[in-house]
Amino acid sequence: MRRVPGAQLVVGGAVVRNGRVLAARRRYPEASRGGWELPGGKVEPGEDPGAALVREVTEELGLDVRVTGRLPGEQRIDDRLVLRVLLAEVVAGEPVPREHDALRWLGPEELDRVAWLPADVPFLDDLRAVLLQGHRLEGGNTGGAVRIGRTVRRTWGPWTPAVHRLLDHLRRHGVRCVPEVLGTDALGREVLTYLPGTVVDVDREQLADDELADLARWTRDLHEAVAGFEDPGPWRFFGVERPTLVAHNDLAPYNVCVEGGRLTGVFDWDLAGPSTPLHELAHLAWNGVPLFRPVPAAEAARRLRLVATAYGGVDARELLHAVPLRVQLAVDGIRTAVARGDEGMRNLLLVGEPERTENALARLLERLPGIDEALGRC
Repeated sequence: MRRVPGAQLVVGGAVVRNGRVLAARRRYPEASRGGWELPGGKVEPGEDPGAALVREVTEELGLDVRVTGRLPGEQRIDDRLVLRVLLAEVVAGEPVPREHDALRWLGPEELDRVAWLPADVPFLDDLRAVLLQGHRLEGGNTGGAVRIGRTVRRTWGPWTPAVHRLLDHLRRHGVRCVPEVLGTDALGREVLTYLPGTVVDVDREQLADDELADLARWTRDLHEAVAGFEDPGPWRFFGVERPTLVAHNDLAPYNVCVEGGRLTGVFDWDLAGPSTPLHELAHLAWNGVPLFRPVPAAEAARRLRLVATAYGGVDARELLHAVPLRVQLAVDGIRTAVARGDEGMRNLLLVGEPERTENALARLLERLPGIDEALGRC
């Protein structure tokens, strides 16, 4: 719009965190009381608009923010004031309503649930598009999951309906740490509940003993819950001869979250599909012991026994010798999926797969006799 001659610029802050924007309810003046706005204030003569927003948000809310961009256009508030909206992210702090009487974090589907002041309304469509981008979650190379508030959004695939039926089945059977299916969003992505907790950086750390044992116990609960569950799919995971159950198929530190030594969530179910308990546990051992690293033989044997004991009914040596077959299945599966046009799997090529895993497997095969011997001494 054309700037009103002599009008003073007001900056509103679309302060975004995890795919939600901070809305503030006015308590004065009387004409605006009860209306919701994007917090901000007037730009002083000679002041940079971004600096003005940082100052106003600090004064009004006690937040330290960083300006990241702006929404298109400007809107007249009255003959004296014109509103521009800048995008910002939280650097530090939690908002406190010093000049407002209420605050709310709103996701893209919640923007229309409050009574916005008239000048803010024209910005909502562009703001909604920004919020739908969400906050990219760390870890994983195939799905592009983003967080929006208490939800996670992922691209829908041909396997997604079968995965959702599996998740619904597990929740009905009381399996803990499983996300709830909430539907789809405006971009056609699946919407699941966000699972809180800490994700271990598998490249630098490993699951603690109590965390690894709890994951193995959870795996047993999963396998017991899927007994009798059948679904025609289609599934993304394939290649197992004579499967006996539907498994997660990618149990690893990067796909779970933990807190206080306990499992709090298991996510990235896209590779769920027909498999066997031993294949599931072998993949867990590869990533959780972890056998892809040059772990000393005695330590590898101890952690293998930890997994086997926590799961129950499986021999640690049998588990060890199942690992190479399961890893090779993953390597072959990546190549086959890429050849079939699976774009998510194609992303793995960008991080050096499956050659990286093949090289790690070759090194495990060299160490395997030593680990086997250590298991015999346990």
